[in-house]
Amino acid sequence: MKNKTVLLKLLPFIIIGVFSMLNAFTLFMNGDDYLWYYSEEDSALDVWRTPNGRLFSNQMTIWLVRSYWFRTLFIAVTFAAFLIMLGKLFDFEKRLGSAKYYIGMLLTVTIPAATYAETIRWISAYTNYVVSVMLLFIYLLFVFRCIGTDYSSKAITAVFFLPLALLSGLCVEHMTIFNALLSAAVVILLLKLKKKGVLHSAAFLVGAIVSCIIMFSNHSYSDIYENGDTVGDRYFELGFSNIMQNAYSFVVMHYTKDSWVLSLAIAIGFTVFYFKKDYGDKKPKYLDLCMVICWLYSGYSVFAVCFSDLKANTPAMRIVAIETAFTFIYVVAIAYLVNVYLSKNGKIRAYIYLAGTFLLTAPFLVISPVTARCFFANYIFRILFCGEVIVPVLQDIASARADKFRRAAFAACFAALFVVSYECAANKYYNELRFDYVSEQLEDEKSRSLHMILLPYTKYTHDDMKEGLGDEDNTIGDISYDRYILRYYGIDADKALERTITYIAPYDYYLEKSE
Repeated sequence: MKNKTVLLKLLPFIIIGVFSMLNAFTLFMNGDDYLWYYSEEDSALDVWRTPNGRLFSNQMTIWLVRSYWFRTLFIAVTFAAFLIMLGKLFDFEKRLGSAKYYIGMLLTVTIPAATYAETIRWISAYTNYVVSVMLLFIYLLFVFRCIGTDYSSKAITAVFFLPLALLSGLCVEHMTIFNALLSAAVVILLLKLKKKGVLHSAAFLVGAIVSCIIMFSNHSYSDIYENGDTVGDRYFELGFSNIMQNAYSFVVMHYTKDSWVLSLAIAIGFTVFYFKKDYGDKKPKYLDLCMVICWLYSGYSVFAVCFSDLKANTPAMRIVAIETAFTFIYVVAIAYLVNVYLSKNGKIRAYIYLAGTFLLTAPFLVISPVTARCFFANYIFRILFCGEVIVPVLQDIASARADKFRRAAFAACFAALFVVSYECAANKYYNELRFDYVSEQLEDEKSRSLHMILLPYTKYTHDDMKEGLGDEDNTIGDISYDRYILRYYGIDADKALERTITYIAPYDYYLEKSE
C-alpha cells in the first residue's frame, strides 16, 4: 500500500518526464532553424548572428541547432520544468492533488495547434516563447507564495532574481515589457499588503528594467522602424487605421476566441459557482447579465472554431468590429465574475493572469505580421486563469471521489499526450526518411523527376516542404532557406532544384517502393 501511494505521487512527474523526453527526441529542424545553424559559418547570414535584442534566446538557439544531444537534454529538462510549474500555478492552493498536473498538460496540448507547432515544436521559437515563460513561472511561484502565506526568504537569495529577470527578459520583446510592468506592480502590491519579498521583487524589477534597456537599445529596432526587418519580415504599424486593421484581422481572433476549450471550461466553472453560492437577500446587480455574456461568448467561440467562422465581406469589416466589441465585453464580464466568486488571494492571481493576457497581446497591435506563435504566453496565462476558476469547483469532486477523479484526469491527459507524441514521432521519422529518399533518387542521374514525401501530420508540426521547394514562402527577409535545408541533409541543392519535383504522401512512397 505504501509503495502504491508513493507511485501515485510520482506518476505525474514520470508522465511529464516521459512526455518531455519524447517531445525533445522527436523535435527536428524547421524554417529559420537552418539559418541559425549556418549563421556562424556562412557570410551571407552575417545579419543572423545579432539580428535583434534577444541576446539570451538567440545564443541558446545557435547552441541548440548545432548540437542534437544538448538540444535534446535542454528541451527535455526545461519543458518538464515548464509543465511542473504550470501544474503548481494552475492549482496553487493544492486542492486537486496530482490531478492538477494532468489537467495542466491536457490544456497545454489543446491550445490552438498552430501555436503549439510554432513554439513547442520549433527550436528557434522554443527559446523565445517557452523558455521566457518558464523562467517567469519561477518568479510567479515566489510572488504568490509571499502573498498567500507568511513565507519569507533569506535576503541573500534576492540576488538570484536579478539574473532570472535578465534571462527571461532577453528572450522576446513582449515578455521583456511585461516583466517590467508585472514586477513594478508586484512591488507596489507587496508594499500595500505589507508582505515579505519586496527585496526579491525589487531585484527582479531591476533585472527587468536592465533587460529592457539592453533589448531595445539594439539598433535593429530603429532599423525596423525606418526600413523594415531584413531578418523576420517584421515592421511597425503606428497609424490608427493600421492598428485597428491589426486588431480586427489578427489580434482579436487569437486573443480569446481560438482557445474555445478554455472559454467553455471558464463558463462551466462560473455556472457552478452561480448555482452553489448563497447570495442572501440580493444578488450582485450585473451577475445575471455577466453570466449570459460568458455563455454567449463561449458558445460563439466553440461554433466559430469548430464549425464555421464569420467573415468580413466588405472593407468596412463591421462583423469583425462587432466581434472586437464582443470580446471586450466578455473580458469585462469575466473580470466582474472573478470579483463576485473568488477568494481574496484567488482574485489577485486571477487578475494578474487576466491583465497578463491583455498586456502580452497588446504589443501586436503595432507589429506586423502577427503569427500564431505570438499568442503562446497569452494562451498559457488563460490556462492559469482557467485554473483559478475551475479548481475551486473541482475541489468537491476531487475530495469526495479522489481516486476516480485522478483516474479520469490521467486517462484524458494520457490519451491526448499519446496522440500528440505519436504524430510528432511519425513526423520525425518521415522527415528523416524523405531526405534519405531524395538522396537515393539523385543517384539516378538519368531521371529528371524527384519525389518529395510530405509529413503525414501537420497540425502539431510545421512542414517546410508543404509550400514546395523553391517557393517564395520559404524565405525570411531576403534569404531563401530551401538550399540550406538541402545542404543540412547533405543534398546537392542544384541537382535537386533542377528536377521536376512531385510531392507525395507516405502512402504513395510505400506504393512506389513496392513496385
